[in-house]
Amino acid sequence: MESRTRNSKRNIIVGILSNCLIPVFAFVIKSATVRCFGNEYNGLVGFYSSVLQILNIAELGFSTAIIVNLYKPLKENDAAAICGILAYFRRIYRIIGLVILAGGLIVSPFLKKLIGDTGMIGENIYFLYFIYLAEKVCGYLLFAYKEALFNAAQRFDITKTVYVILYFFRGCLQLLALIVFKNFYLFATVYLLATVFYNLALNILSKKKFAQYYPEGNIDEATKKEVIKQVAGLSVSNVLGVSRDSLNSILVTSYLGLYVGGQYSNYCAVYDALIGFFLVITKAVQASIGNSIVSETVEKNYADLTKMEFLHNLLITACTAYMIALYQPFMKLWMGENLMFPDPVMMLFVVYFYIRAMIEVRNAYFFALGYWWKAKWIFVAETVINISLMTCLGKLWGVAGIIIAPALSLLLVNYIGCTELMFKEYFKTGRKEFYINRIIYTLIMVLTCGISWYCCKLIAYEGIKGLIVRIAVCTLVLVLIVPAVMFVIKREHMKESVAFVRQILKA
Repeated sequence: MESRTRNSKRNIIVGILSNCLIPVFAFVIKSATVRCFGNEYNGLVGFYSSVLQILNIAELGFSTAIIVNLYKPLKENDAAAICGILAYFRRIYRIIGLVILAGGLIVSPFLKKLIGDTGMIGENIYFLYFIYLAEKVCGYLLFAYKEALFNAAQRFDITKTVYVILYFFRGCLQLLALIVFKNFYLFATVYLLATVFYNLALNILSKKKFAQYYPEGNIDEATKKEVIKQVAGLSVSNVLGVSRDSLNSILVTSYLGLYVGGQYSNYCAVYDALIGFFLVITKAVQASIGNSIVSETVEKNYADLTKMEFLHNLLITACTAYMIALYQPFMKLWMGENLMFPDPVMMLFVVYFYIRAMIEVRNAYFFALGYWWKAKWIFVAETVINISLMTCLGKLWGVAGIIIAPALSLLLVNYIGCTELMFKEYFKTGRKEFYINRIIYTLIMVLTCGISWYCCKLIAYEGIKGLIVRIAVCTLVLVLIVPAVMFVIKREHMKESVAFVRQILKA
């Protein structure tokens, strides 16, 4: 338990620090791109990223399945099994890399039709696309498979630290490419080179940290069958993830053009930074949860789930309140009023953020249990509903419809369906309490956000001064309302969660 707690603490600290630094560079680079080349270039980069993410479906979820199947041999220090799994994973990743390359080449002739008018883009859109395609493929052909070993061993902090360091240098070089050399080809090439160096660093560090584990041998047939079964379920989940997070950008660009695509990309940068914060926390504790599932009782894991949900929702409520009050003032300060969406569209981003963030703790347990195959029809239903709604509502309501579609399918299909499955198959009891807690947490969030929004609308200050004043007001609302309400309604959970945090801090 002490080892799991210590690893989770270390991973969370590194994850939070990295998630504070990376968005700063992302915002700076986006700002430089808009000012040096125009908002259409932001839309183009977002479009390429989404297309390549769709091609990344070829990964099918092998990395997640491999990580789950590494938990037990790592716990038992079964070097032969680990080496066999790594060898199998390397072979699979190289095949995936070649499949993505082939898929990318097949898609390339249709780029012009999908993007539409590229009048403001001076560079060859095909050449830029091939640079981004090469970046996506190179990790699979090099050493990306070794990242699974660090994650399964609960050393996510190592890979994340390396990534942040390289991200810093990549950002500096990209700024030089934009501001000094004014060369977008160079900007894209730096992105490719950073991925190459990250893979080389993974290889070097894995040899030092896990010298006894190297890709050699074979996995037994039982493990192979289990991986394939899990991947079958995960592949549907991956298609779902792509339809939820990548297809939207393509539809915005195809329906409304690169300029609106750039606006959408700017708003997504804020959303991605915040949701990334929660994804980092989930990823940081994922291996510890997996270890706990194979080591502890169901009752102990349910108690931990309850405490983590409570703490998680304190963070979600705070982030949602800041988001609804600061989103528009920040966008106005960052990109200017002409690149802002109306308030109702901004609020849809906030709603989608809350729905997406609130499922993360449940997802951590759900994925650690390896229930992808059991949930395959839930994922299929969500994917079909999401794509259908996104296509129809996008044509009717534009950006608003493209945000509403995944929010509805995520809440009504994924959240309810996967939660029901998890309680039916593993926890058995506590379902009613789980849903009641969720309703209470959501009501507290709505109350807090409503007060924060109302108070901040009364503030007349603009610019940085206005942003600082709004942050202060939101903080005051959160400090006065959330702890008091939580203590009155969920006093026992608060006491248990405080003790839980103290235990982590002492580890």
